[in-house]
Amino acid sequence: MASGLPGGDYHALLGLHHGMRLRRYLNGQTGGSTVVAGAPTVESWPQRQDDQRLLRESLACLDPLPDALLFMYGALFRDRPHMRGMFPGSIHVQRDRLTACFLALIDALDAPGDVVPAVAELGRDHRKLGVLPQHYAVFADALAEALRTAGGEHWRDAYHEAWLRLYWFTARLMIEAAEEFTTDPPYHTGEVVSHERRRPDLAVLRVRTARAYRYRAGQHATLESPLLPRAWRCYSMATPPTGDGLLEFHVRARGVGGLSDVLVERTGPGDRLRVGPARGRLSTGPLTGAAGVLLVAGGTGLAPIRALLGALAREAAPPRTVLFAGARTGADLYDLDSLTAAARAAPWLSVVPAVAAGPAYPFDEGTLPEVVARHGPWPGHHAVLAGPPAMVAALNRLLPDLGIPAGHVQFDPE
Repeated sequence: MASGLPGGDYHALLGLHHGMRLRRYLNGQTGGSTVVAGAPTVESWPQRQDDQRLLRESLACLDPLPDALLFMYGALFRDRPHMRGMFPGSIHVQRDRLTACFLALIDALDAPGDVVPAVAELGRDHRKLGVLPQHYAVFADALAEALRTAGGEHWRDAYHEAWLRLYWFTARLMIEAAEEFTTDPPYHTGEVVSHERRRPDLAVLRVRTARAYRYRAGQHATLESPLLPRAWRCYSMATPPTGDGLLEFHVRARGVGGLSDVLVERTGPGDRLRVGPARGRLSTGPLTGAAGVLLVAGGTGLAPIRALLGALAREAAPPRTVLFAGARTGADLYDLDSLTAAARAAPWLSVVPAVAAGPAYPFDEGTLPEVVARHGPWPGHHAVLAGPPAMVAALNRLLPDLGIPAGHVQFDPE
């Protein structure tokens, strides 16, 4: 795969590659990958907890871990400059995401089943970037060099081996998940059918895909525009699946010239977008049997909450639900009319708007954690949180004191 290809040529090559793999699959040539031979699985990794201890110890040598991983990208692009195109956008953003991923994996090694679905989703999603099984070995070489360099004189062989087992455990999950979806395209093509500017910096886009798009309420997808080739960004679907291929996204412009700005300011009906596979762990499953449901949405975090709300409305007996929708100012509550209408039509639903700054009347005044606490406690409830990471983190610290244990709280870290 070559970097620097124009967007059209890149997607033509990716489509050709997918077609060849599909043809081999239909002919019974599943191939398999020698890259994952010997890579650990949950069952074949008996020293997981010992490795967890070693990995946690090693973080002191690698501190700060983001800097060590930044060196890894430098080593990768030094030896394989053509792979730079597989990491569109800011390498610092990529590094921060990888750091969070590794730390989450280390924390979950004593119960890896909790992270397997998320890693598998990541593997399926990477197909849209043209990632092949052989790329994982090249990445492993760069990671090994970065670890030894950043670890310095206190670096131990035992640390190194534990990191490589962690890496190949992850790579195996991603490769096998990608191979399971051989018959699916790496992304879907969609057409913008409506573009509604709700605020100067916010738009609601409705996109219809050319073929059925599989997802569940609460999930998100990565989007790409031909106006900004290969700059994929995550956006949540704002409605539950409808069966007609219509997806709704809420997008706020950032003012930095990225994809969100393109979607808000330079995109309109008739334009084409590419939609990556659905990802995310939010689900109505734990909510349907709950005595009560607490939904908390900050900003455009309202999108996945709206989708979950729509799915709950299809239940024969929806649980009693309270939705807190927060924004910085009253004018930023961009979907309040439809939320109010939904609450009027559904006796099981209450909506509490919250305004963090400026005049609040007739809404509740304060940040979402403050307003949720003021209306609490919430014993017997299940909660779903979506919005800025700082808001989600604050509520995660707060909710156990309000009667909702961590096991009854859903949020999507991406």
